[in-house]
Amino acid sequence: MKYVLLVICLIGSSLLLAHPASEVNLEFDQETSILTVNFDHKVKDAEKHFIFEVIVYLNKEDIIEQKLAKQDNIENGSLVYKIIDAKSGDTIKVRTNCNKTGKKSVTITIE
Repeated sequence: MKYVLLVICLIGSSLLLAHPASEVNLEFDQETSILTVNFDHKVKDAEKHFIFEVIVYLNKEDIIEQKLAKQDNIENGSLVYKIIDAKSGDTIKVRTNCNKTGKKSVTITIE
C-alpha cells in the first residue's frame, strides 16, 4: 500500500511540473512567405522538459509537423517556416505540444 501511494504522489508531482507553452507568438511576412513562431516555455532542463512537437495548419489543413529533441533554452524557443501557399485572408494556426503534458494553439489571419 505504501508503494502505491508513493507512485501516485510521484506521478502527481511530475504532472504539476509539466505545462504547455505559456505564450506562442506568430509573425507572417507576406513578401517572403516566412512564418516565425516564438514560444515561451520556462523549464529547469530544456533537454528533459521541452516543446517536442509543433504543428502548422493553413486554413485548417495540417501542412507541417515538426518533432523537436529539445528547445532552444530553459525559457523559450523559436522556429521559422516558409509557407508559399499562404495568401491574404488565409488563417495559420500553430499548435505546440509539451513532452510532459499540455498543448497551446494560436491562430492568425493573414492580412
